[in-house]
Amino acid sequence: MFYSIATLIPVLGIFVGVGVTPAVSVSAFPVRSTSTFAPPQIEAAKETETFAPVLKQKRGTHPLWEFQPKWQDIKADQFEDDWLLAGAAALAHVDPQKIQDIFSDVDNTNKAKRADADVDDTMVKLWNIEEWEKWNNSPAESKTGGPPSDKKKVKYSDITGEYSGANQNWWIAALENAFIQESGYEGITSSGFTSGDPHMALKMMTGEEALLFDTTEMPENTYKAEMWRELEKAERQPICIMTGGKADGISLWNKWWYAVLRVEGEESDGQVYLFDSWTGQEVSVKFQDLQEHIYWYVHQEGPRSDAKVGPP
Repeated sequence: MFYSIATLIPVLGIFVGVGVTPAVSVSAFPVRSTSTFAPPQIEAAKETETFAPVLKQKRGTHPLWEFQPKWQDIKADQFEDDWLLAGAAALAHVDPQKIQDIFSDVDNTNKAKRADADVDDTMVKLWNIEEWEKWNNSPAESKTGGPPSDKKKVKYSDITGEYSGANQNWWIAALENAFIQESGYEGITSSGFTSGDPHMALKMMTGEEALLFDTTEMPENTYKAEMWRELEKAERQPICIMTGGKADGISLWNKWWYAVLRVEGEESDGQVYLFDSWTGQEVSVKFQDLQEHIYWYVHQEGPRSDAKVGPP
């Protein structure tokens, strides 16, 4: 977004005006490298018999994906990783090729290794957060070849009932397993996950910068003016939001990360379409009802890969 008089620059959560029009768009949101709290991920409503996760039987067939990874392949089970699932859904929605690119040994001419056939093991490339931060903070002259990445081998036989998945396609479960192997982030434990933020998931999946914003530190008039325009970008770049306050009043989980899929209409009467990893469903909320409940916001910029959407 552009400001002809002044641009708002986040500096330790304080906005200052400058009299030069920026050459590139500048987000008005205060940037945070990590969240300042660890939100509870499972609300009381989710612990009822209606919503309690059920241990899945091992799937009969095991393709990684059909045609390409899709957000519809994702559904949370017993891990506390809504932050990872939201980031993966947002990336799959905008640029599934980037997810395909981190999987190897699955797409050569051997049919048994095709991603849409039964796949018994795969290699998943991830970027370690600690190594990524070291690279990002290093002098410009030493940044050659991009941040270091690592590959983790994932076996289908290691995918047990607590792993996520909405159908036979197990790329999201393989991604979870690789994240656990890679570790290096406080949201990942030796046996699973705890609360975290999607910008870290996006960094680990792409090796590219992603930003976390605290909307509660924004002046109210700035927030209302800018949030709709930010959400409009959801079909061009990965965007996630975390709800806060009394979000249950708008049929959303409180303190839960959602991937933003798209918006429709205009700001005054617009609808926001979100992916809820708990139900595995798309949900629609009026922007006027939602805007007060967006406490945290994540986006990742950068060029889209040349993904071909649909069957090859």
